[in-house]
Amino acid sequence: MAETSQDPAPLFRAAIQALAKGDPAAARLLPALDAFPDFAPGWLALASVLRDRGQSQAAALTLLRAVRAASATPAMLHQGGQAFAQLGQRDAAMSAFRRAVAQDPGFAPAWYSLGLALQDCAACAEAAAAFERAFALKPDFHEAAFNAGVAWQGAGEMAPAMDAYAASYRLRPDSFGRIAQALIAAPTGALWLRPSALRAVLDSRAAA
Repeated sequence: MAETSQDPAPLFRAAIQALAKGDPAAARLLPALDAFPDFAPGWLALASVLRDRGQSQAAALTLLRAVRAASATPAMLHQGGQAFAQLGQRDAAMSAFRRAVAQDPGFAPAWYSLGLALQDCAACAEAAAAFERAFALKPDFHEAAFNAGVAWQGAGEMAPAMDAYAASYRLRPDSFGRIAQALIAAPTGALWLRPSALRAVLDSRAAA
């Protein structure tokens, strides 16, 4: 359906407010929103209210409209992907994150979210690459560095895993305990009997 020249924001706002309040007027207002299929901000806001009301299926369908809208920006696609992930819609979340980074390859948060989604799918090497892209774009992104280490370790690649852990440790020395735990938690890992030995390895890789 083609969009009209009317500003859709007030109509979406009224429908969302009515829905949030449980106002019967929502039943009249919601169908009118179909005249604006490309108003991504409105569909995102509506999906949020539906999710809060426990209407998960309706929220997921509304999110699809948001991320498919031609007006959806990378930030909106990222927001939609995060909402899909909260609803347990992993494939839809990943698709939204991929579209976000395709539109804006410099959008670090979307690369990080894509890495998390890939990690959930056990696509460890691809997840690690996404985390590393996020870290390269935002060099103080500690969680991206740490998760890159976890993902590389999950892929059985200990050398890049240790490099990522070293970067994480350099940014936040208090992450040492998490790193040590991660190294013994996965099938492919390593155990340092002396914490000082692990610290020395991380320090040396961080300085390289």
